[in-house]
Amino acid sequence: MALFLLLTTACGGGYTKDDVAGVKQVRGQIVGVVGRNIAEIELLTIRDDAGQEYIFTTEGFVEFTPSHLKEHQLFGQTVLVTYVERDGRLVAVEIGD
Repeated sequence: MALFLLLTTACGGGYTKDDVAGVKQVRGQIVGVVGRNIAEIELLTIRDDAGQEYIFTTEGFVEFTPSHLKEHQLFGQTVLVTYVERDGRLVAVEIGD
């Protein structure tokens, strides 16, 4: 329940309990970042240790700005992406170090 409250608070309440049950995480190197604006990410592509690439979108601010993620990409630092699958898309709901 705490995770549900965290997601609804962080993401404006657009997630249901079904979304929370489907929450997944992946850690990887940033391959690409496309900003929607100065604060929000339109697309984020990461590659995990196995070489699989994941392309995420967002539905608002998710902890990091596009410029901050580009710094991680430049320095080869990994990020942990918490996401849900919605309508065939991977939607990042939180990004962390």
